[in-house]
Amino acid sequence: MIKTTTSVTTSKPKAKAKAETAKAKPKAEPKKKPARGKKKPASKASPPVAPKPAPKPEPAPQPKPADGHRGGATPKLTEKDLPRVIETLRQYGGIKSVAADKLNVGRTTLYAFLNQHSAALEAAAEIDDEIKDIAEGKVIMAIRAGDMLTIRWYLELKAKDRGYVRRVENTGKDGGPVETLQKLDLSKLSDEELEILTNAAQRRESGPTQG
Repeated sequence: MIKTTTSVTTSKPKAKAKAETAKAKPKAEPKKKPARGKKKPASKASPPVAPKPAPKPEPAPQPKPADGHRGGATPKLTEKDLPRVIETLRQYGGIKSVAADKLNVGRTTLYAFLNQHSAALEAAAEIDDEIKDIAEGKVIMAIRAGDMLTIRWYLELKAKDRGYVRRVENTGKDGGPVETLQKLDLSKLSDEELEILTNAAQRRESGPTQG
């Protein structure tokens, strides 16, 4: 007697459920890439904007005036400036215009200050004498060095009693005498002489007569 066995295979419920859910989900459509070469639609033109007015240039800053007063007869130097004034005059050889410029005042202001302060006036005169002494010393040095121009200049000024005098001789054309024209005094002429001069002037104005 032969026995037969039958086997029934059943699928797992989980696998079957997954398959059904997969069928139920729709497939996602692939994203379309934009076609190359197509231009984007132009945006609407914006209305024109009025230009802003240019800013006004700021005025250049004016330089501040220097200390002191330039020009004018009223002095702006005080008693405290006396040493500074004397030192400036000595530094620049007693030249008033240069000293006034370095002191930031006008020349008239400096002269007014000197006239009002005897000490400053005496110092300015002393400085002038010092410069003269220096110049004379240079002349002596040039003479001792044999500078003939300086020697001649010195003799013409200092040795006139010895005959060193510069002579200037004025001559006329080609070394001749100098011609001078004297103004004619018509009041001293007679009537005949006046008539002769009048006729000569008329002939000169009319030009040479044609024959």
